[in-house]
Amino acid sequence: MKIQNVLRGIMLLIAMVVPMMQCQTRGKLALDAKKPIVYIEFDHAGVREPVENGEPAQGLWLRLVNNSVVPIDVETMATVTKSKLILLPDVIIPIERRIPRSGPSNEQIPAGYASGMGVVRTIAPGRDLVFSVPANHVSPNWFMQVPFQFSLSPVKQGAQPICLVEFIWDGIPASVRAGLHQSHAQSPQIP
Repeated sequence: MKIQNVLRGIMLLIAMVVPMMQCQTRGKLALDAKKPIVYIEFDHAGVREPVENGEPAQGLWLRLVNNSVVPIDVETMATVTKSKLILLPDVIIPIERRIPRSGPSNEQIPAGYASGMGVVRTIAPGRDLVFSVPANHVSPNWFMQVPFQFSLSPVKQGAQPICLVEFIWDGIPASVRAGLHQSHAQSPQIP
């Protein structure tokens, strides 16, 4: 009799706990849970026709990856260069350090590409978009951020949030970084 009561108690406890555990499970937002929901990854580096005055002739090709279950919207801009580069607006952010680096620095932080001049492109879940930036948009002293929005239905009041995804110097393979760091200071800039 006691064993039956203990078993009934255990069964009752299981019947109560399992539904509670299921309610506490988080919704799945990322297709690959090991990666951020939206991220930028390195594709390649190479010679790149400058788009604006003062840009270096060295460029990075990056992938904006939508790892979320929801489409994302990003502003894209076309160029009139021969290679028809795809550009995304980006903001260059200096890295704040508690202890400044020693020695002289002749690096000038570049201006990112401004927004408001392009067309919105939707990137479906699991897809990506290759875009290009001058190689100096990332360095050991600054990183870049690209704005995007989740492609959601409009709301009656207010606006959906704008998100930022960043790309840092360490996102470039070390073998490529070594050549880029040298070229930041001495690469020819095409006016």
